[in-house]
Amino acid sequence: MSLAHPLETPSADSGSVRPAASAPAAKTVSAVLVRMVRLGYVVRGILYLLPGVLALRVALGRPGQDISPTTAIELIGHEPFGIVLLIGVGVGLAGYALWGLIRAVFDPLRKGRSSGGLAQRLGYATSAVAYLGLLAATIRFATRPTSHMGQPADWSGALLAHPLGGWVLAIIGVGWIIGAGLTQIVSGWRGKFQADLALERMSHTERRWANGLGRFGIVARGAIFSVIGALMVAAALHVRSRGSAGMGGALIEILRQPFGRALLGAAAIGLIAFGAFSVLCARWMRIQPAALSLRPGFFHSLVS
Repeated sequence: MSLAHPLETPSADSGSVRPAASAPAAKTVSAVLVRMVRLGYVVRGILYLLPGVLALRVALGRPGQDISPTTAIELIGHEPFGIVLLIGVGVGLAGYALWGLIRAVFDPLRKGRSSGGLAQRLGYATSAVAYLGLLAATIRFATRPTSHMGQPADWSGALLAHPLGGWVLAIIGVGWIIGAGLTQIVSGWRGKFQADLALERMSHTERRWANGLGRFGIVARGAIFSVIGALMVAAALHVRSRGSAGMGGALIEILRQPFGRALLGAAAIGLIAFGAFSVLCARWMRIQPAALSLRPGFFHSLVS
């Protein structure tokens, strides 16, 4: 399985044998990157599964703690052989961030240049930046395990301290609601994510699980992302904020609503479903030459 185009061997009269000579190295790089991307799906799944479990505990009335992907990274780091586990998390996050950049720049999934396609590719790029941020947090915690990782949404307060920061945060919030929230809800509800799965290699049971976990998990994540965007807009409008605008803040806001425990429980189960779906995407996701179609010479530039 390879991320690159099949490498062409030049004809005898071409006067160059460099592509053929670099083919084994390019294939090795390709194989490593594919494994990093698949590990990235596993890591992403774990970083949603653990917050989902923590949120479910709170919904059931048990004592809780901050609910966020960074908290999940801290929990992993405190396990036996935590440094080894964090190295695996870091490699997976790097692989998934790289996959986001590849999808955004080279468009291997053929999203195109329509408004909808460009919006999806922008979403991939935004995702890559977010996972690079988690990678930086993982490295920081691995090198300084006694320090607290902090809240991922602290940047919003710093932004509000600048002139016109409120307007910028409001625009980001509206964009987050539309791009990360409503788009995810529509994608999950309509099952659009299945176009990126290798359905031809999946059994009937796998397809059924993929459909169920994917639809419920992606819709739930979209709803939580919409709440995060709404909290950004509220902060921008100087509405009194009662917490972080990140995942933890969104789940706490859900808990404060009428029937909050039931809503939080549903959101938690949705996060768990999305986490399980992401882990299984390490097997299901279509990551192969026919789906990727990177520009020619990409891997030659890496290994030459």
